[in-house]
Amino acid sequence: MIGFMPTASHEPRVEEIHFDAFAASLSARVDLPSRPPRSMVMMLSGVAMFGLDAERPATRGLQNFGEDLARAMVASGRGVVRPDPFEADRQADGCVDAVTSLGRTILEHWPDLPVVHLGLSAAAPLIAVAGDPGTPAAAFILISPPILETYGNRPDRLDLALSESLGIPPEIAADLGARGPMNAGASVAPRALVVHGAADVLVPPSDAIGWRASLAAAGVDAARLEIGFAGHDLEPCQEAALDAIVEHLDEIDA
Repeated sequence: MIGFMPTASHEPRVEEIHFDAFAASLSARVDLPSRPPRSMVMMLSGVAMFGLDAERPATRGLQNFGEDLARAMVASGRGVVRPDPFEADRQADGCVDAVTSLGRTILEHWPDLPVVHLGLSAAAPLIAVAGDPGTPAAAFILISPPILETYGNRPDRLDLALSESLGIPPEIAADLGARGPMNAGASVAPRALVVHGAADVLVPPSDAIGWRASLAAAGVDAARLEIGFAGHDLEPCQEAALDAIVEHLDEIDA
């Protein structure tokens, strides 16, 4: 189901789609360019998928970056789908199923367009384990992705900086980590871009290096984009990050 909001014909459009997850019909905002989109981007955040506090410092900056990135994607001729925050008794299986359901719904509405999956930090490992081998995406992009594998069998370690800074529920993080996101990403798409700030003090740059290396070892054509002097939310260099991400998608025609 798509609900339309009236706009001038030359203006970007905002629509809404619904997908099934957590025994409910959930909504997602769709931002579209004025002309037919060249591709669709499914953008996930920890606020929507895990119910994270939007005012948490680590979350707020990336939420703002996500808004700017969505506008940049639309300006470049791409559509952007972002699930709205929702109330649910969340667990890892349900979150994975929600991503898979949303991905299939996007393909139902835009079957002839390439789809790019994009995860903002806490949601990045979720993107990696929610791939559908039957309908792979064209590419996926991970922004400031944390490594959760080391927490897969040690949920107690999430009492440390990762849980406190990012706000990922310990049980969900441990479950996702046990699924080996960095290797599982090979089922999502044949190409990946890992983006991170060189001065990130929340998720160390070594995590991004590990992500790219593991994805490449699993057969993914993976690239890493390090933004010099940038922190977790890619400030003060967000403009450079936005331009580089759009340029990357242009290069791979996605």
